[in-house]
Amino acid sequence: MPVHDVDALLAHLRSLDENRLATVLRRRPDALSLPWPADIADLAERLHSRESIVTAYMRLPRPHTEVLGALTLVEQLGHPVTAAGVWRWLGSDPGVVQAFLDDLHERALTLVAADGELTTPAQFPAVGAGLGRPVRVLLADTTLERLRALAAKLKIRGDGSKKVVVDRLATYFCDPAAVRTLVDAAPPRERELLLECAEQGAALEYFPMYFGSYPAGAREQPGDWAVARGVLWPSYDGAADLPLEVALALRGERWRLPFHPEPPPLAHHPVPTEHVDAEAAARLLRMIERVTSLVDTATTEPIPLIKSGAVGLRTLRTFAKNWAVEVEEVRLAVELALATAVLAPAPPPESPRSRGRKRPPPQPSPGLIPGPAVSAWRSADSATRGRALLDTWWQSDRSVLMDSTVAAELGESAVYRHLRHELVDVYATLGPGRGVSDIAELVGLLGWRAPLIGEDIVGDVLTAAVREAELLGLLALGAATALCRALHTGTLAAATAELTSGAHTSAVIGADLTAVVLGPPATDLSRFLDGVAVRESRGAATTWRFTPDSIRAAFDRGTTASDLIGELTSIAPAGLPQALEYLIGDVARTHGQVGVVELGCAVVADDPTLLRELVGNRKLGKLGLATLAPTVLASRSDAGTMLSALRAAGYAPVVREVDGSVLISAPPTTESAAGGRELDAIGIAAADPDRHARHLAATAGRAPLDPAGRFPSFAALRGCGEAEAIWELVAGRPAHITHDGRTQLVHSAKLRGDTLTAWSATTERYEDFPVAQISISGPPGAGL
Repeated sequence: MPVHDVDALLAHLRSLDENRLATVLRRRPDALSLPWPADIADLAERLHSRESIVTAYMRLPRPHTEVLGALTLVEQLGHPVTAAGVWRWLGSDPGVVQAFLDDLHERALTLVAADGELTTPAQFPAVGAGLGRPVRVLLADTTLERLRALAAKLKIRGDGSKKVVVDRLATYFCDPAAVRTLVDAAPPRERELLLECAEQGAALEYFPMYFGSYPAGAREQPGDWAVARGVLWPSYDGAADLPLEVALALRGERWRLPFHPEPPPLAHHPVPTEHVDAEAAARLLRMIERVTSLVDTATTEPIPLIKSGAVGLRTLRTFAKNWAVEVEEVRLAVELALATAVLAPAPPPESPRSRGRKRPPPQPSPGLIPGPAVSAWRSADSATRGRALLDTWWQSDRSVLMDSTVAAELGESAVYRHLRHELVDVYATLGPGRGVSDIAELVGLLGWRAPLIGEDIVGDVLTAAVREAELLGLLALGAATALCRALHTGTLAAATAELTSGAHTSAVIGADLTAVVLGPPATDLSRFLDGVAVRESRGAATTWRFTPDSIRAAFDRGTTASDLIGELTSIAPAGLPQALEYLIGDVARTHGQVGVVELGCAVVADDPTLLRELVGNRKLGKLGLATLAPTVLASRSDAGTMLSALRAAGYAPVVREVDGSVLISAPPTTESAAGGRELDAIGIAAADPDRHARHLAATAGRAPLDPAGRFPSFAALRGCGEAEAIWELVAGRPAHITHDGRTQLVHSAKLRGDTLTAWSATTERYEDFPVAQISISGPPGAGL
C-alpha cells in the first residue's frame, strides 16, 4: 500500500478547517494526551508517530480493518489503490464501503491524492484472509540457484540474470489459470493439502531440510511436491504458506475478502430505571466510604505492604471482614486511593551504611500513609470525590481485578482503557432502561469493536471491567446507570452531583437500638454512624446497631453525652427512643470514673473504695496492681494493656494526662512526605477538541519554531525553581509557575528561546512566560 510521510500529513492537516480538525482530534484522542500539541506541526508529528498509529489501529472496529486489508491487497496485486478496487475485493455496496473509507479519512489514517489514489501511514495486513506474501517478494528473497531449480520443475526457462528469472516465474504465478492447471496435475494427496490450505487460510506444518531436496534415502513428507514447484513456501519455524497469488487462484474468481459491516446482535431486556440509578448512587457512595476508611486507617497506622510493594491478600481480607464486603471491593478501593494520591507509600527508612563495596539493598516502604491529595479529599464533597474516582478509573491503564496471570503478561496497557471505553459505549448506547441479557454476547461484540486485541484477551478484560464498573455504580442490574451514560457523553460532574444529592442524610432510630437508612446513605452520615454504632447490613437499606462498646468508643474520641444525643437527634427526624438515651446515659455515668496515667503505669480515681476493689479483683491479678496512695495504684503493665484489662473486667477507664485532664484518643493526622495539594490542583481537565482545534487552526499558516529538547530545556530552566518540578514541566506534565505575583497551574510547556509557552489551566489558554521572571514549583497536583 502506498505510504505517505509526515509532510503529506502536515499538508493535509493544514488544509482542514476548525470543524474537520476537531473531528480528527476526536477520532484520534491520543493526540490530546499530555503534553498537548502546541501547533499543527506538533500534531502532525504526533499523529505520524509509530505509537499513535498503532494506538489508532488498535481502536479500529472490524470493518475498518477489513477495508485497510483490502487496500493492502490491491497494492500487492499491482493495481491502483483506489476506492473502486476496495469495493471489488470486499464484494459490498460502494456506498457502504465508502462510509468506512470516509471514517478512516477523518481519523487521518488514509489520505486521498489528486488522482484518487489512497495512501496510509503504514502497511496493514489483510486481517482474517489468510493470504501469504506476494510471490514476487518471495522470489526476490531467493537465490538464483533455487530460482532455476523452480523454473526447471515448472518447465520454464531458467537462463539469464536473476531479475529475468524472477520476472518469468512471477508472470507464471500471476496467471490463475496456469496455477490451477499446475495444482490439478499434482498428486492427489498434494492437491488435497493445497486446496485445504487455500480454503482455510492456514499454513501447512512443514520442516524443510534443503528446501525441497533431500539426501538419498531420506523420507519424504507432505508438501514436498508443492515446495519444489513454489506453490508452497517454507519458513524456518516449521510452516509452509501459499503465496498470495496462488491462494487467490485456488479460491476462485468469485472469492472475496471477509467483510462484516454490521456488529453482531446483542440481546437486551427492560430494566426499571429508578432501581438502576438508586443502585448506582448506593455503590458509588459505598466506594467513597471505602476510600475514606482506608485514609482513616492509614492516618492512625500505615497500611502494611508485602515485598512486591502491594497490599497483601491477608490485609485485604482483614479489611473485607471488618467492613463486611468482598475482597474485590477493597482491592479496587486501594487501587483508586493510590491512583488519586489519597494514599501513597511512606518514604522508606535510610539504608544502613555499608563498609564494603557492595551497596546495601534499598529498604522497603513501611506501608501506605495519607498521600498529597488527602487534604483536598477531606475537604471535597461527595460529588467531587465520586467524580475523581470515576475519572481515575476511566483513564487507568491497569485492572486490579484481572486474572493475575493475564495481568502479568499485559502489565500496564492501553488495552484496558480501550476495552473499558468500548464496554461503557455498548451499555450506554442501549439507552436508559435496557439491560444486557447475556454477558457472553459482549465478547463477540467487543471482538468486532476491537478485532486486533484478540477475543481471548477481550474475555479476560471484559470480566474484570464489568465487575469494576458494577462496584463503581456505572453498571447495575445488567444495565447502564446515569453515571455510565454521563461518562460516555462527558457530563460526569453533573451526574455525580445529581446522584449524590439524593443520598439520605437522615436515619430512623428504633427502640431496638438500631439506626436504619432507607436508601443510599450520604458519606458523612455513614462515617458518623460508623463511629457510634456497629454496621450490621447494607444494600437497599443500611442498618447500624448501638452497643455499650460503640458508645464508649465515641466517648473515647472526645464526644460527650449531650453532644452525642444532639448529633443523633439532628439525623433522626422522628426523634430518639428512650432506650438509646438510657444507654448513652449509663455509659456516660461510668465513663471516666477510672483514669489511667501512663507512668509504668498508674491508675487513679477519686474514690479510694473503687481502687481497693480493683486491687482485689481476680481478673486484674496479672497486672500486679499496688497501692501508691488512697487514690493512686501502680502497675508493671503499660497504659494500653491496663486500659484493655480494665475494660474487659467491666470498667470504663479513660487516659489522663499527669495534670489530671482527660486525653482524647482521636487518631493523629499523618501528612504525606509529598505535601498537601490544593483542591484547584486536583486533576487536569481534558482537552476540548473544538477549542484546541481553533488554536491549532490559528497556527496553520505560521512557520513552526523548533522548541528546545527536554534536556536543553531543563538546563535552561535550572535555577528557576524546584528541580523535580522543572523536570515535570519540560516533560509536558503539570507544574506551578509563578509570574508577576500570580501562580498558575500549567502543562504542555515548550521552551523557545527565552520564552516558555504553556497551557494555563488557570486562565484556560496558552500563556507566554519570560524565563527570567518565573518561578517553577511542585508537586503539580495531578491525581484526583
